[in-house]
Amino acid sequence: MILSEDRQKLFAHLLVDGLWGDEIIDFDEDAEETVIREAKRLIESWVKDQGDIDNEVRQKLSKLKRDVPEGSAEWKVMYNKYYKEEMSRRGHK
Repeated sequence: MILSEDRQKLFAHLLVDGLWGDEIIDFDEDAEETVIREAKRLIESWVKDQGDIDNEVRQKLSKLKRDVPEGSAEWKVMYNKYYKEEMSRRGHK
């Protein structure tokens, strides 16, 4: 999944506003920009990691001995399987 920088910033604001509004996190208004910047950094990291995983999975699929056409039912099943394996290997749930 690719998210533009503007979309990532929007999600960071929505995340921080939601957590603050629900009183899950608390911070001084002076620290708001720092908190939003950290939330954006985490979102950027997540987006990059998802892209890396997608690339890894696609490489595995392209190296199969038999040709599995992208978008086919078999390709989707194998993509999901390899994706879950890669997520697990990286310590994600």
